[in-house]
Amino acid sequence: MPDQSELDAARTFLDQYAAAVHVIVESVAASVVRVERRGGENRWRMGRARVGHGSGVVIDAAKGYILTSYHVVSGAPEADVQFASGQSVPGKRIAKDPDNDLGLVQIDPASLNLTAASLGDSSALRVGSVVIALGNPDGNRVVATAGIVSATGQSLRGPSGQMMDGLIQTDALFNPGMSGGPLINSRGQVVGLNTASLTEAQGINLAVASATIQKVLPDLTEYGAVRRPRLGISGERERLYEGLASHHQLSQEYGVYVHEVAENSPAAKAGIQSGDILIMVGGEAVTGLDALHRLLLNHKFGDELAIRLIRKLDIMQVTVKLTPME
Repeated sequence: MPDQSELDAARTFLDQYAAAVHVIVESVAASVVRVERRGGENRWRMGRARVGHGSGVVIDAAKGYILTSYHVVSGAPEADVQFASGQSVPGKRIAKDPDNDLGLVQIDPASLNLTAASLGDSSALRVGSVVIALGNPDGNRVVATAGIVSATGQSLRGPSGQMMDGLIQTDALFNPGMSGGPLINSRGQVVGLNTASLTEAQGINLAVASATIQKVLPDLTEYGAVRRPRLGISGERERLYEGLASHHQLSQEYGVYVHEVAENSPAAKAGIQSGDILIMVGGEAVTGLDALHRLLLNHKFGDELAIRLIRKLDIMQVTVKLTPME
């Protein structure tokens, strides 16, 4: 049995921890809002993600920008935004990034005393880092769950069908209505955005990392969407014939079979044809559409990529210049 001094020390520690969490939550609470979509249909359901409404966080007080999950505001251009004070204002979805399950809503900042949360550095998180998940599910209160980072660099297939990479896994539970709310660190900085809680796997709660948010935010605010380089093909993963792979001394088992090539796309201009099988892009093997998507995310418009492909029985190489789709 612990003696009285040990019990007192333990209680003091827990009291200090609780007080610290309360102070950190209060420092961000005014930035956490409820977001309710006006109409529309949500076709992406993951775990405890609730259709039609969720949470959000003010990231720019002067412009009235609120960051939330795309699946919260998908399918409708307008939303109602409610603060913990009870005040409710109309908002408009001005940007979307389904590939990362991010949406940007704007409200009129006039006559509103908005407080913006600051974005932190998610790359500084380590397994065991303390984090707090916030949300405003009912519109009149901010809820919080505390936990630790269980893993970083996780993946999940998002609303667009693409793999979302670099996600933060935490045991800080995302309760219903907390989708789109901020995941904050011990400094009260937003290091992630709550995106999914996997009900079939206890304790698996995933957040989009602030590193991803900071990377795409300039495009979201300027263009309303993320301008990602794309080849302009539709295709699928295909196993290479063993004899063909052996003949060409290929170590990979799969490539990307091209079904269609969009007219005037970078792929079309490079001479890629339906029936080709892409095996390498920019010196890296592509073994499926997810691998191709990840590879393209590391490049920007204007980059030129050497692409090796199989056409019938021969290997060819073409050069693709990444340009916006016409």
